[in-house]
Amino acid sequence: MEILNKTADGLARCYNVLVPVHELDAAMTVKLKETAAKTRLDGFRPGKVPLDVIKRMYGSSLESKAKESVIASAVSKVLKDEKLSIFNYSTEIQKEDAKGIEFAIKFELIPSFELQDISGIEIEKHVAEIDAKEVELVLASLKKEHKNWIEEDKTTSKVEKGQKIIIDLSRVKSDKNKKNDTAKDFEVVVGGETSVDDFWKHLIGAKISETREFSINYPNGFRDKTLAGKNVAHTALIKKIFKAQEYKLDDEFAKSIGYENLEKLREWAKSQLALKYDVISRDVMKRDLLDKMSKIYDFAVSQSMLELESKEVINQISEESKRLGKEITPEIEKECVKIAAERVRLGLIVAEIAKREKIGVTRNEISQTVNNIAAMYPGREKVIWNMYSRGDAMRTVAAPILEQKVIDFLLGKIKVHEKKCSVKELIAIDEEPFEFFKDDVAKPKGNRKSTKKIVDPAESSKKSPDGKKEE
Repeated sequence: MEILNKTADGLARCYNVLVPVHELDAAMTVKLKETAAKTRLDGFRPGKVPLDVIKRMYGSSLESKAKESVIASAVSKVLKDEKLSIFNYSTEIQKEDAKGIEFAIKFELIPSFELQDISGIEIEKHVAEIDAKEVELVLASLKKEHKNWIEEDKTTSKVEKGQKIIIDLSRVKSDKNKKNDTAKDFEVVVGGETSVDDFWKHLIGAKISETREFSINYPNGFRDKTLAGKNVAHTALIKKIFKAQEYKLDDEFAKSIGYENLEKLREWAKSQLALKYDVISRDVMKRDLLDKMSKIYDFAVSQSMLELESKEVINQISEESKRLGKEITPEIEKECVKIAAERVRLGLIVAEIAKREKIGVTRNEISQTVNNIAAMYPGREKVIWNMYSRGDAMRTVAAPILEQKVIDFLLGKIKVHEKKCSVKELIAIDEEPFEFFKDDVAKPKGNRKSTKKIVDPAESSKKSPDGKKEE
């Protein structure tokens, strides 16, 4: 292999490489032998088919594979010998002749930069003061969610929306050799959402001790594959009917949901609000920190990554413009490119800090995050786990964990001043529009110009030396 020529344009590079014909011939021989070892042909012992016969049978496809192999090996050697750190690459055959194969490798370098001292950065941590009205709103919502179920008169009551009923529910198997499935004392809130045809609608008007027969259409994606996409006969015996009554906001209500008294429940509600607003406050701190860090770094970024990120930023800004009733002007589109460059740059900085400080993500942290995601989809946990078991999907889980760990590390290196504010002020800062969407009216101090999201370099279209995307 020989590098014939090198050209550069910013971070973009193009290397012209020649792979001599003897290397191509050697690669072809390897492919022929590999194929011969697996070929079974009448008249020859297994693995003993002559190479010239294999070449006549599979020559064209093996020649193509040999070319791919020598090109991939050459790319790997170039990157290693030249000590290049790149985002991605592409290859293009220029010509083939008696000398061999000449091809071009086009790629972009990962920019080099020095990490800067950030100890002089100062930011504010907005601490929201939670007032009694907010706590009472949480309690009122809890009271609305939790019903005090009072059993109805057994002789006169009928099933209506808003009630809770206790039933024995049976699935009638079409196969007579199989026993029917029966769920004893099955609780149903009439009017609630169900995954199968809102089956409670078949029970409206039924009395206690009455049996209803009906069919349910199970959706194609139903978790029980023996039922998915089928119409199945059911029977339901109505055993009890309960009417919902709202609790009073008192100690009895607090005890009904596991708290010692109403005061303890209030303490819990206040702590949950504090956690909620602390998350928002940390998001604002992160945004402010990244904004200030972006001002002390200025280096060129990959054009391909910039183009990809610019599209994402413009999409985000478009959604924001619809919400605010604003128009996206050419000037705003230029600002979007600047924001995209900051995101890419900050992603590189965060990755470099993680590398220098040996900050990583453990398997347990990834597993816990996936568990939390899976818990949001009852009955589909296995599907969620399978979805996140792939390398690219796993990186989407690991990237924000790593980013947050780096941010936490950086917050410990700078000066953070606490500033008390109202919940309304904190939310206004968090939801503050981008600079170019602001009116002339005074706004709370803050800046949406950077972003809450930064780019993870591992999420770029990086390829390994074999020419395949990394998993």
